[in-house]
Amino acid sequence: MSHSDPPADADPDRWPVTVDGAVDDPLSTTAAALPTDASMASSTACAGETAPDRSWRGVRVGTVLDRAGPAADATHGLVHTTDPEYACGFALDRLRSALLATRLAGDPIPTERGGPVRLLVPDADCWERVKWVTGIDVLVGPPGDADTARERVPADG
Repeated sequence: MSHSDPPADADPDRWPVTVDGAVDDPLSTTAAALPTDASMASSTACAGETAPDRSWRGVRVGTVLDRAGPAADATHGLVHTTDPEYACGFALDRLRSALLATRLAGDPIPTERGGPVRLLVPDADCWERVKWVTGIDVLVGPPGDADTARERVPADG
């Protein structure tokens, strides 16, 4: 499976979402259990996007990070997907304002659009809109070249 191929099983009740690494209380939940108390309108036009303005709902990454309790010296987060070869690193301050989206226009996010969990970062490039998120590894320091995706392939809206 590559980072552009939808997963075969995207059932939100079984979809794992974890926050671990440099945290006091690692978090392990499912996509279905994530709250949908935050929203973000996205107008970034990415390849294949049919409607430029979409209303995404989910939970702020800052909310789940606060539950896990990042270490005082934590500076970055590495967002993982179903593809073990693909991850995207962010400064923790920037990642806090991102949305772990589970709904699009009121409905569960279709698998081909990155569901059941998709990361949306404000003012992000298309390649930073990570599909099929399974977890965030909190780091003390930036991720290395071997940790993050080496090629930046645009996401499909």
